[in-house]
Amino acid sequence: MTSKKQLCTSRDGSITYTTDDNFIYAEKEGVTLRLDLFDRHYYKLRPYRGVPILEIDGLRMQLVKDFRTPLDYAKEVSRQLKIGSKKDAVVLDTCMGLGYTAIEASKKRGAKLVMAVEISDAVFTLAKWNPFSEPLWDKTGNILPVRGDISDLIKDFDSELFSYVIHDPPRFSHAPELYSLEFYKELYRVCKNGANIFHYTGSVGRKKGRKIHQEIEKRLRSAGFRKIRYAPRLQGLLFNK
Repeated sequence: MTSKKQLCTSRDGSITYTTDDNFIYAEKEGVTLRLDLFDRHYYKLRPYRGVPILEIDGLRMQLVKDFRTPLDYAKEVSRQLKIGSKKDAVVLDTCMGLGYTAIEASKKRGAKLVMAVEISDAVFTLAKWNPFSEPLWDKTGNILPVRGDISDLIKDFDSELFSYVIHDPPRFSHAPELYSLEFYKELYRVCKNGANIFHYTGSVGRKKGRKIHQEIEKRLRSAGFRKIRYAPRLQGLLFNK
């Protein structure tokens, strides 16, 4: 049996987190909880160079290629989006996950509010237990976690509300609606003029010659977005309204 080692403690010191390199455990008042669960799919927190990452059915949800940890990826997204360059900015994170990009965005000067939307109850639950996601739940902070489906919620948002958008959806086969022209038109509507947007596209089908980012770019242009450019390291598109 692999021995556990301490990962960290919660901010208030009430929970000790340990890992055996395959799982993360939360220990509180003598009770140990392994941070994984089934909800039609298998969801699991797993340590990666000292930072929890999310796996669903064994697939890693965070991009770590070319990054030391997913926290470094989140920092690069915020840097490329130039979050902090606009005053009193409202930021939309369409697919929160463990919230690392939302947390990083919330630290930037000028970020008035970061709205982080998550559709999965399982992911929401694991994020609440994840020690690295604690800032999401700080009621004195500027992050608003929202449980719901962004493809439905966005229809009720005010027009020209967001100065920045982080759109990091599941792969196309799992959430095709988040790659649709209809969704992009709604996204265009809720963005302010000059808004900065990042859209993770991934590299599905690349070995077979498919260039999914080019397919997405065509739909984004049809929706009205401009200055679209591909960021290889982030495996996604940066663009403006």
